[in-house]
Amino acid sequence: MTTNREERFTQLVLAHGDVLSRYFQRRHHDADAVSVDDLLAEVLAVAWRRFDDLPADAELLFLFGIARNVLANTRRRSGRRAAITSRLRPPGPSPSAELEAIGDLTVRAALAELTPTDREILLLATFEGCDPTECATVLGISTNAASIRLSRAKQHFAAHLHAADPESFPVDVTGAM
Repeated sequence: MTTNREERFTQLVLAHGDVLSRYFQRRHHDADAVSVDDLLAEVLAVAWRRFDDLPADAELLFLFGIARNVLANTRRRSGRRAAITSRLRPPGPSPSAELEAIGDLTVRAALAELTPTDREILLLATFEGCDPTECATVLGISTNAASIRLSRAKQHFAAHLHAADPESFPVDVTGAM
């Protein structure tokens, strides 16, 4: 027999599970460590524990915040594992696969040139469809700070696109800051 809480949680998973999977697919490509399904399971476990804290009007943003923390923890663990591994054997070439889910090579290269902070807010705004207020909620910053970061991230992204392919991206915004 299911409880009302279990039914509400099931509805939450059905409503947002695919969105969270795509969130991880765009941001996590460390196949040796943790799968997207494992990351999603960790988010859902935290969401279940904190289900009473879940804001009814911002469920997805709350889940994005949890997902962001889960991904950060996973990257820290991977970094520690890589440090230990590098002590045991010499490092080999590592492929830049962080942004493989994004199709265009020029766009992918421009995103790779951004700082992690710029890349995160730009991906939240473009792929997750978050406005600056929602980005602020996910990142734990003020709306004003989110607007400024997003504007700067867009300028940096445009400058990298122009530098990579001036003919396809003729607008040079490097002096626009």
